[in-house]
Amino acid sequence: MRKRLVAGVLFFAAFCAGPATAGKIGFVDAERAVAQVKEGALKLQELEEWAAPRRQQLEVAAARVTEIRKQINDQRNVSSRETLERLQRDEVQARRDFEDQKRQFDRDLAAKQDEFLADVAVKVGAVATDYGEQNGYDAIFVLKAQPLVFVSDSADLTDTIIRLYDTRFPPKS
Repeated sequence: MRKRLVAGVLFFAAFCAGPATAGKIGFVDAERAVAQVKEGALKLQELEEWAAPRRQQLEVAAARVTEIRKQINDQRNVSSRETLERLQRDEVQARRDFEDQKRQFDRDLAAKQDEFLADVAVKVGAVATDYGEQNGYDAIFVLKAQPLVFVSDSADLTDTIIRLYDTRFPPKS
């Protein structure tokens, strides 16, 4: 998932009241949590269903570029200079069209991903915050958002948060 999603869930690095030396700290892999909770998996499936026909359009555009390049290679020694120049112009235009479609797809996909998963990310943050408060954590950080050298398995709360999320927010049928 994109870094924007991680940035979107950074808010749940909630600091609980208490002295900094108390030191009960946990980490949640927000990307994995959002992708693995049942609701998130369903949203990712919806996102893939949205993206599939658009990917097919990109494949058609890429195939068009390949087809024109093949025509250029096949006709290089047998066609007139004007024909080759026309094919080269066609190839440049087809490549530009493909690149434009690819950039637009990437922008649309990022926006749709945020749209589809924002609610899940907020809920993951709420579950992590509640868990931290109920279990005496001084802080819960987003794993991978901080440059860490070591995090013990016991400090990784991701699986616990996923389990609590699925209990609290079962997917709608």
